[in-house]
Amino acid sequence: MGVDVHVLNFLAAIQPIHRRALGRTLMLGRQGFHIPAHSRTLAQAILQKLDPEVSLDAIQPEGAPWSEGLFRYLGSTHLSALDASAFEGADIVHDLNLPVPQHLHGAFDTIFDGGTIEHIFDIPAVFRNVRTMLTPGGLFLSVNAANNQLGHGLYQFSPELMWRAFGPENGFLVEAMYLAPMGAEPSLIEAPDPQAAGRRLEIGSNAVPTYLVVAARRSGHAADATGVYQSDYARAWGKTR
Repeated sequence: MGVDVHVLNFLAAIQPIHRRALGRTLMLGRQGFHIPAHSRTLAQAILQKLDPEVSLDAIQPEGAPWSEGLFRYLGSTHLSALDASAFEGADIVHDLNLPVPQHLHGAFDTIFDGGTIEHIFDIPAVFRNVRTMLTPGGLFLSVNAANNQLGHGLYQFSPELMWRAFGPENGFLVEAMYLAPMGAEPSLIEAPDPQAAGRRLEIGSNAVPTYLVVAARRSGHAADATGVYQSDYARAWGKTR
């Protein structure tokens, strides 16, 4: 779990969305900083797209194991980490298969999931907890396996799932969604909404492990979240009613 150059590239690309105002930030799992010495020049170049004067060494000194310095630079005013165990230093110990306690309701402006939820069994419960913990207008940032990482976690995720689970009917608005192939150079490939396209948009095979990265904003005080249905089936059902 954590930030590598591909995740850093995503966080830099969505800066116009969060405008360095992440506020009270919750990490799902304490997020490591996984940019080794040979990749730090590339990471520096990515950050300089945000700020030509930035110094990676000042934000994240070489060898720093956790990514708190980066998130403070990106606009987090307070950082917490939630995990099912305190083995990596999380300050909130809770199993996200279960509803979060009342004191966490609406407690965060940003929730960052850097590859945690793919390891949790009850995904609908996780999504409900994310929605519950975000303040209205809060931002959910997610990076998880999409392809070629079978066996890494319990799941790999499709754009269809994330578009539906974080759609308006569930009190969210997707602001960005990309596929991020883990090739030599970080890149982001648009992952459009299959509902808008009117057809399935399948990845097919590709040569490298690929992340699905998402930025979704909680839209406000919506009604309780609804079920999630694949858009092409929902369209077919509508035609027969």
